[in-house]
Amino acid sequence: MAEDTEDNRDTGAVSDKREREQALDPSRSFIVQAPAGSGKTALLIQRFLLTLSYVSRPEEVLAITFTKKAASEMHERIYGALVRAEAGTVGNDENSRAELDYARAALERSSELGWDLVENPARLQVQTIDSFSAALARRMPLMSK
Repeated sequence: MAEDTEDNRDTGAVSDKREREQALDPSRSFIVQAPAGSGKTALLIQRFLLTLSYVSRPEEVLAITFTKKAASEMHERIYGALVRAEAGTVGNDENSRAELDYARAALERSSELGWDLVENPARLQVQTIDSFSAALARRMPLMSK
């Protein structure tokens, strides 16, 4: 149920802040469904960056999309957030501040464990469903015949 705030009543917008916060919890799995332009990619980028700050290796975090274009865009946006965070950029709004905070946490983890994510962006795993499936099949050739 959406919160009924004065802003929401005026614009007709539905608040999904609680759901977005829950989707950022790296200990839980989520499916994100929403119309175009609603901020799905931004939310997934935040989750990706936040999750990087918890793992032992960046390859443990995987984002899967449908198209090469979407995978490329997401990879560029994740990498861009890391570069901006490293440069000390300050966000203009709540979402960009959160994204940069998560990127800073990921960079701190990267520094602790020697990942060098800004110098090694290929360690950021963003793939299409097809490329992920192909990678699985290559790992298990006997099982996949």
